Amino acid sequence: MKAGDIAFFPFSFGPFLGFWAGFEAATRMGVRAVPGGGLSSEDRLQLLRHSESTILCCTPTYALRLAEVGEKMKLPVSSLGISKIIVCGEPGGSLSEIRQRIETAWQARVYDHHGMTEIGPVSVSSASDPDLLLLRHESYFCEVIDPTTGSHTPFGETGELVLTTLGRYGSPLLRYRTGDLVMPVAHGDHFALRGGVLSRTDDMVVIRGINIHPSSIDAIVRSFPDIAEYQVEIDQRPALAEINLTHRGH
Repeated sequence: MKAGDIAFFPFSFGPFLGFWAGFEAATRMGVRAVPGGGLSSEDRLQLLRHSESTILCCTPTYALRLAEVGEKMKLPVSSLGISKIIVCGEPGGSLSEIRQRIETAWQARVYDHHGMTEIGPVSVSSASDPDLLLLRHESYFCEVIDPTTGSHTPFGETGELVLTTLGRYGSPLLRYRTGDLVMPVAHGDHFALRGGVLSRTDDMVVIRGINIHPSSIDAIVRSFPDIAEYQVEIDQRPALAEINLTHRGH
């Protein structure tokens, strides 16, 4: 994103700091930031077309939803001139199956990004390798640890991301345990995250002895283009817990 670009923000702002921060950061960079709050998906697509936006900022699932609505309107999103889509709020931008669906529908490059209210912006997709999230090592002392033992996680293995702020005077944090499960890999003098945020330490469930992460289910389901929305239910009433998945097609 650079001065002169036109970025569309199709969400209602409310009290959530992340939306405001992204919008204000764009305007300070000289980007024409177009707000799309308080509109239906149909109206947002029309505003996208009229504003001639080149960048879209939203969640991965809403990028897919807009593509679905555009298909029903006979307004394919690939015709809207979007070249870059910056996604956040969900792990989809770093899941190849979901990223490919978005990029195919929009004919645009997807960039993932993640951050936290307590910490601030943490990472962004590598321009050369979409499977890598690059950490802002200049802003944080970054570690990856075993969430159970606290020992440091070797490159190529999964652990919990821990961050120490280096310049946030209003909210300094020492070894803040983010709860994000990541896989560190060597990258230059530091390390990056392969596959982005893989899951959360608090959302894993064990079904019949198998560790199940929501992101793993999402990656499988999203590989089927005919599935628009789905719901997962975990039934722990039987002796052997069961997972039930229901879905709705396009």
